[in-house]
Amino acid sequence: MESIAETTKGTNRQIIRLFDFLTTDGGERSFESVASSFKSKNEDVELFFKKKSVQATKLSTAATYLVSSYIDKKFDLLGYFTLATKMLTLKKASLSKTEQNAISRFGYFDKESKSYKLPAILIAQFSRNFSDESSSISGDELMNVALEKVRDILRSTSGKTVFLECDQEEWLIDFYIKNGFQPLENTILSKNNKELTQLYMIF
Repeated sequence: MESIAETTKGTNRQIIRLFDFLTTDGGERSFESVASSFKSKNEDVELFFKKKSVQATKLSTAATYLVSSYIDKKFDLLGYFTLATKMLTLKKASLSKTEQNAISRFGYFDKESKSYKLPAILIAQFSRNFSDESSSISGDELMNVALEKVRDILRSTSGKTVFLECDQEEWLIDFYIKNGFQPLENTILSKNNKELTQLYMIF
């Protein structure tokens, strides 16, 4: 497992791409064992990791990353996040001139909606492991790991924007704002018609 892991800067934590995990001998069975011990406060986020992340990986619709450490040679799942590429719409009125100039290099301006549309990295899933079996990681630390991976991807390809969609709970929105995201004015609906808030960040 350690041979497919990437060590995060300044820590003994490792990032393992689920795609690489699954390509090891018995990878899918091993993942099922690891996933069984994962607990999240959000049922949808936990369900995705346990039941849907493998399929999303095989279909290349999203890339899931496991954040882990080894304690006494034992694998410890600290949390996970999932990234995908998606079009983001940003209203011109909500952007500063500096942000408009940055975004215009990677997207286009739609005159009808008076919005910029651009491809961006979506943090589609995000949660630390709340299981008693895990030494866990703070939400801030996990976000730092996720954002560093996003930066690596953008440096290797193109773009400057990352965004996410979350439940309209004040504590949750405050958490993302504290970590550098800005909320958008628009509200979107999830597949089960739950209202979500979009937040974004320009690097």
